[in-house]
Amino acid sequence: MFLFIVFIILIIRLFFSNPVEKEITVEAGIDDLAAEDFLRKDGVEIEFVTDMSGIDLNHVGEHEITLKAKGKERTSTLIVEDTVAPKGEAQAEAVTVDMNGKVDAADLIASIDDVTDVKCTFKEEPDLSAEASDVPVTVVLTDEGGNTAEVEARINIIEDTEAPVIDGVAPITSFLGDPISYKSEITVTDNCDRDVELEVDNSEVNPDAAGTYTVRYSATDRAGNTAEAETTITIQEKPENYVEPEEVYALADEVLAEITTDDMTLKEKARAIYDWTRNNVGYINTSEKDSWTNGAYQGFTEGQGDCFVFFATSKALLTRAEIPNIDVVKSDTSHSSHYWSLIDCGDGWYHFDTTPRYGGGAFFMLTDAEILEYSQAHNNSHIFDQSLYPATPETDSTIE
Repeated sequence: MFLFIVFIILIIRLFFSNPVEKEITVEAGIDDLAAEDFLRKDGVEIEFVTDMSGIDLNHVGEHEITLKAKGKERTSTLIVEDTVAPKGEAQAEAVTVDMNGKVDAADLIASIDDVTDVKCTFKEEPDLSAEASDVPVTVVLTDEGGNTAEVEARINIIEDTEAPVIDGVAPITSFLGDPISYKSEITVTDNCDRDVELEVDNSEVNPDAAGTYTVRYSATDRAGNTAEAETTITIQEKPENYVEPEEVYALADEVLAEITTDDMTLKEKARAIYDWTRNNVGYINTSEKDSWTNGAYQGFTEGQGDCFVFFATSKALLTRAEIPNIDVVKSDTSHSSHYWSLIDCGDGWYHFDTTPRYGGGAFFMLTDAEILEYSQAHNNSHIFDQSLYPATPETDSTIE
């Protein structure tokens, strides 16, 4: 009788005991966490009740997880820990900072390798009270698990008298009723201050009336140096046959899915866009110029058009590929009009023109000097008001 009772107790324990661990601990960044990892022993069917897609395994923390095992919902605590120290590399060149200014430790670090978030601090605050070159500093990297690593970096301390650089300022066009993006392709850089705010003065713009207005930009660094720039915005009536950007972008996305991959650089994507437009749009001396979206729609759906269609089609593709681009319009239209783009793949603005020409030539990422030399030899084909657009570098692009 005693043995029988013991047997019954064992059976009850077998079928009714909790097979799920009270808690389990995993390393941050785990990508193969399974429900079976929560079991005390193998051989029990188990599945997640908790939606694990909502659990971030790349951060330290504790999560209550519900699972179903032996026909019953059970809970366990998932502890995510980080026991691996971060790795980092300093900027290749000494970072310039302004005398008596501020420097963020993170600005001295080029890259960090760690699953969790990492904070950057100075082991000892650098003395910025006097000008000096190649000053060694130690940056401490601390991840969410409290693991630390030290990176040796260098700074140059100067008296900052150099104003920020406002780049990408160019004429803007918009339609009545549409939102206006004043900053979309504009960047601000500074020799010392990495967080300079761009101010926009659009007080002269009446968004409810068609016309051309002046827009002014300014940027002031923490040393008080100020840069200014201005351009124009032309606001027009929206045409009755207007093609919405979303419709054009959908067509552009289909093309990009065929000609680009996620691992391509911006320059490689720009080249693919250049080649596709050249090979898939035929030249005829007509286009729908009421808006660039109409021109792009003609390029995608009809596969033919004039320079405006080539420009607009590539503009749609460049925009959807997240390649900064600026519209360029020929200034002297006494002989002919022309449209093309400036693009920035990471090392400055370069001319990008997909329209084929009777005189031949390739127009992929040309400098100002290169495109103006061609223009002078071909009836001012690409003459433009240089004061309205950012200058290109003086040398060819070397970025991959």
